[in-house]
Amino acid sequence: MGITIAYRGRIADLSRIEDFEDRLVDFALEFGGLARIWRSQADHDPIRMVRGVILNLAPGQESTSLLLSPEGWLVGLTDIQDAEDGRLTEPPWCFVKTQFGPVEGHVGLVEMLAALKREFLPGLEVCDEGGYWETRDLAELVRKRSLIKRAIDALAEGLQRHGLSHEAAEDPSILLRHIERVAEQVHRVLRRPAEHPPVAFEDDNDFGGAADPEATEKLWDELFKHNRRGQERIQRALEELRSRGVDDETAVQAALRDVVPEFADEETERADQPWRDDEYAAFGEAFEDEAAGECADLGDADEDRFEANEKERHPLLQQAMDLLQRLDTLLGDQGARSAAALSTLYQAAGDVMGGLAQALSNRDHDAEDYGLRVAQLKRALRGAAFAHGALFPLRSTMSAEQFDELSRTLQQMNTDIFSELGRVRSEHRGGCHD
Repeated sequence: MGITIAYRGRIADLSRIEDFEDRLVDFALEFGGLARIWRSQADHDPIRMVRGVILNLAPGQESTSLLLSPEGWLVGLTDIQDAEDGRLTEPPWCFVKTQFGPVEGHVGLVEMLAALKREFLPGLEVCDEGGYWETRDLAELVRKRSLIKRAIDALAEGLQRHGLSHEAAEDPSILLRHIERVAEQVHRVLRRPAEHPPVAFEDDNDFGGAADPEATEKLWDELFKHNRRGQERIQRALEELRSRGVDDETAVQAALRDVVPEFADEETERADQPWRDDEYAAFGEAFEDEAAGECADLGDADEDRFEANEKERHPLLQQAMDLLQRLDTLLGDQGARSAAALSTLYQAAGDVMGGLAQALSNRDHDAEDYGLRVAQLKRALRGAAFAHGALFPLRSTMSAEQFDELSRTLQQMNTDIFSELGRVRSEHRGGCHD
């Protein structure tokens, strides 16, 4: 028997849907989770659009649907088609199983629903098998789950990220105080509008590194979140333009201009300075002539160089690439019932590979790369944790041997990425004292 949270409700004001989405993306980033803005519509009636956010708050916890039907009702991931086609007659119940995730994921979900009820969903109904929604009794929640030891183990990595020692993670009273801070964080983030000042580096010459490693990490963490927020807003604008029949190329250009003002500024500047076209053309011709000359001399050298680069690829990055290929081989033909877990798994595995590619592809690192490398290694570490958690709902779709193989691979990658993160931090901080 598991622990499930069920909820249903309606957004009070559909004109606030983008504010609703932006705050949820913000919350996921601050909470260390994953978020994806969603847009889909009925084939026969594009006006009937389902929109909102799909959240993954903690590794192992099921995806939380905060999607809205055209009527403004919350709909679960299995209700999307019915919502698009207008077959729902009332707000359906949405369900999230939390038993495979840490206690903080259950608490975060309940507190998030409470904050949304106050701000956006006044008639929200919630049924929590863990009893936390009704009582806010953390000790009783832990007792009902009968997972205090497993909860502490699952939280160990998260506790370390918040500066607690391994000894502190073994103390139940410290665990409960940590979870109380989680509840406070949820309300603090969701209470405020999703508006942020631009992320600025004080000195362009110090773009990647800083005298204070902790300040550098914090700055690059903010830059990562800033970029993720921008990506989701671009995706939202792109899907809405496509739903209106705009072709892909035009939609991409319009979405970029809408979300990234600097993109439009660059185009305007070039249009106002036609002499730049001649400059670019001359540069292009020179580049083509130079490239043609080089190609005549290279022969098979390109193929040899490619093979050499393959051999030089960092082992962790190669493992991430092999993992994606293995996932596609094992799970590529799964049906709709597994769609939510598969989406989380592939999104998380993609973060593992993307983070490692940016952190490890260049072997000649220096202090100026420190901020980027640490931010991307943390992205990969988070991805490995979520990918491992996403395996559990998919357990029935593979053999026990396949599940154990993938589980061991992801656990080992988590360990190796964490070791690489520690090595990079130690290397840079040691260099600061020379």
